[in-house]
Amino acid sequence: MKPIQPAPRLENDIVLRVENLYKKFCCTLRHSMYYGMADSVRSVLGVPYGTDRLRKNEFWALEDIGFELRRGEALGIIGANGSGKSTLLRLITGIFPPDKGRIAFAGRIGALIAVGAGFHPHMTGRENIYLNGTILGMHRREIDEKLEEIIAFADIGNFLEAPISTYSSGMRVRLGFAIAVHCEPDILLVDEVLSVGDLAFRNKSMRKMRDFRAKANALIFISHNLDQIRVLCDRVIIMDHGRTLFDGDSSEGLIRYENLCKDMRVAAVNRDVESGELFRQRHADGDRVMFVDLGLLNRQGERVYTVGAFEELRIFIDFIINEESEEIFFTLAVLNEAKNIDCIWSKSNDRNRHSFRNIRPGRYRAVVTYKEHHLGPGVYFINYHIMNGATGESYDHGFTNVSFSVKSPAHFERGIVLSQDSWDLERLVP
Repeated sequence: MKPIQPAPRLENDIVLRVENLYKKFCCTLRHSMYYGMADSVRSVLGVPYGTDRLRKNEFWALEDIGFELRRGEALGIIGANGSGKSTLLRLITGIFPPDKGRIAFAGRIGALIAVGAGFHPHMTGRENIYLNGTILGMHRREIDEKLEEIIAFADIGNFLEAPISTYSSGMRVRLGFAIAVHCEPDILLVDEVLSVGDLAFRNKSMRKMRDFRAKANALIFISHNLDQIRVLCDRVIIMDHGRTLFDGDSSEGLIRYENLCKDMRVAAVNRDVESGELFRQRHADGDRVMFVDLGLLNRQGERVYTVGAFEELRIFIDFIINEESEEIFFTLAVLNEAKNIDCIWSKSNDRNRHSFRNIRPGRYRAVVTYKEHHLGPGVYFINYHIMNGATGESYDHGFTNVSFSVKSPAHFERGIVLSQDSWDLERLVP
């Protein structure tokens, strides 16, 4: 086995350094048990073996992760489920050993990375305060001095003398967080577990973490609540499939992450479209007019799947006409991601704006351009309707899975409509 390199020395203001970190897991229990037994035998016999290469059915949960955390810094780690966030925290706390790389930290680490982690289910809440506090590096006298503060912060009432096995997940989080923050760690690691608490406790925890950071301690915070990350953290790391995609300012990072999530959702939908699931519902009358394709174009006429919040929106419809038509017109609807709200609904011949007359047989492309679409950042779907303008007959009406994303601008926007607003605050005198 290749030994893990010794941890590097840290400068005065750096409390954590992670260098070239790798961790692998096995996809199947059978192979995992086999590899574990084989590695144990090799270790006992003194036979060297490498941990920096993948074997059958293994994958990298973390791959070449590196960063530094300074005193007083709050770092948010975001990413989709399975991106490696929790695994990284488990390596930092020593629950898992790395397969390659180095971790160095200065001072005490307090962690809340799993509901009930470090608790004995058959011991009471009071007994578990001493047990968990000891695991976090607190001495008995220190726990005695802070016991009432921990109990008051956890606010679990009469359940303090009940076994942990009788606690709800929210109560276990209350107690675990209370112990973690009162051990006064130099580095506090908080995973998504705070999401199971009630509103009052989440607010109290956020205030406590802000106070914790103000004392020049360091914080690593994992959450899917981007507003919490934005308020609490001045730096974020975006992780994806065990790799670091971004490490920098939280405002820029959160916008990048939101855009990445939209791209991933659009890509997933478009894979379904490519596999033949183009329509959710369609009504077509024969082959007089046949729908061919639908989507977005950029100014160069190339197909795209995303548009900026303040860029023009160009949607095309390709179709074939097999018999001469006196007049045709189009209805187009852009729906939100839930597909239950028409965010844009336009008709080509409204107020006689665009009347397409005497169309001979052939293949055509209709393009509608919205100079200002006013769509908020998000994922949208397109529906269409092709009709005969002279007789009112419906040729083809499709509810499609064709999707596109509107990218966030240089700041956060919410809702389905972009608007220019201003706020004023006035004190009302009774």
